[in-house]
Amino acid sequence: MPNRLTRRRLLNSSLLGAGVGVFVFWTAWLDASLARDAFATGYVLYGLVVFLAAYNLRKKLPGLPLGTSRLWMQAHAYLGAGSILVLAAHIGWRWPDGWLEGVLAASFAATWLSGVVGLYLTRTVPQQLARTSEQFVFERIPRLRSRVASDAQATVLAAVRATGATTLADLYANRLHGFFNRPRSLAYALSPTSAARKRLFNELTASRRLLTDAERTAAERLFTLIRLKDDLDFHAARQGLLKKWVFLHIALTWLLLTLGATHGLLALAFRGGPT
Repeated sequence: MPNRLTRRRLLNSSLLGAGVGVFVFWTAWLDASLARDAFATGYVLYGLVVFLAAYNLRKKLPGLPLGTSRLWMQAHAYLGAGSILVLAAHIGWRWPDGWLEGVLAASFAATWLSGVVGLYLTRTVPQQLARTSEQFVFERIPRLRSRVASDAQATVLAAVRATGATTLADLYANRLHGFFNRPRSLAYALSPTSAARKRLFNELTASRRLLTDAERTAAERLFTLIRLKDDLDFHAARQGLLKKWVFLHIALTWLLLTLGATHGLLALAFRGGPT
């Protein structure tokens, strides 16, 4: 028996399919009646884009009785997916003519594709973040990183003062200081892995036989701090990616709205005949 999520997806897909069927029938009727279907489909397409853009406004006004955020998200995803068919019908299932139509179509494609990417990210990134030991607020991560780096340095210095041995201090200076204090690479930001943490764990484990008792105690603390720093970096990379995607998607949406309005006004200005 299908679960609730499956039933909801089937219902939403059925509603989208029914809507597409009605739209196809309507455009066929317009074509048969020799109506200016490009204008009619243009109104529908632009209205659809405006509705999709309104989802961002809905998120900023949670107190208004405008429906739940989940309902808006589902409508945004399914109507956004179906909007590509409205665009195809609007341009007559052909490659766009002229530079403005080409730029407008490219803007729509970029916005639509960024939406598909965003749908994937919003479904997968939260699951990835949930697997870490702790959850972190993005804006607090820089301060937490600084605190972890200071704690690591203080732990090593305390071990040196307690015994005078420098084995752990040398390992910290050569291998751990950079990990705690330097930003991760661009490659890590795009595809974060735990390779650095595993490598440092192995090096710290291999050095334990050379450490004094005080240094071993400090090393255990460093294991915890390495894991915490790696989790902070992972959250910064994944949450940062989501925030960058939101900024890009909204920027592309506003560009699409502006180009669409320009295209519509020009089309109305040069349409001729009764309006």
